[in-house]
Amino acid sequence: MLLVVTLVPVLLVVLLYVATPDHRDPKLTVDVTIGPRAWPNEASPDARLVPCIILRNPTDAPWQNVNLSINEQYYFYHPDPIPAGGEVVIPLKFFHTKGSTYFHPENQPLTSLTIFAQIPSGARAIAHLKGPELRSTIVPGSPANARSLP
Repeated sequence: MLLVVTLVPVLLVVLLYVATPDHRDPKLTVDVTIGPRAWPNEASPDARLVPCIILRNPTDAPWQNVNLSINEQYYFYHPDPIPAGGEVVIPLKFFHTKGSTYFHPENQPLTSLTIFAQIPSGARAIAHLKGPELRSTIVPGSPANARSLP
């Protein structure tokens, strides 16, 4: 009897593991440029060049609840929706840890970038850049050099 009581839950867990379909998050299509940009904007009299991430939504649907992560340690939440074809410029110094330590691009390498966004279906779509793929996007902030990620 003890053997049955022990084996039944284990077999049910194995059955659920095998029978449950694998649902992965959809991939987010995003144009990303990393480079200097005028902040707060080019028309501002006190504008200055700062290293930024420039995100563009190349899809025909808006994104909600956009979250970004640098090096899986520094985070930024963009509260406003990004419309189809819209662009957002985020200075790298806006990213911080959960303990409020800010990312300093002059001292720390940018090794990975993860972008999470809620798409119209309600699903969370993800784009992840890492290593050489990310470093190849570090160019002087020209939109012509933007890299499109499937």
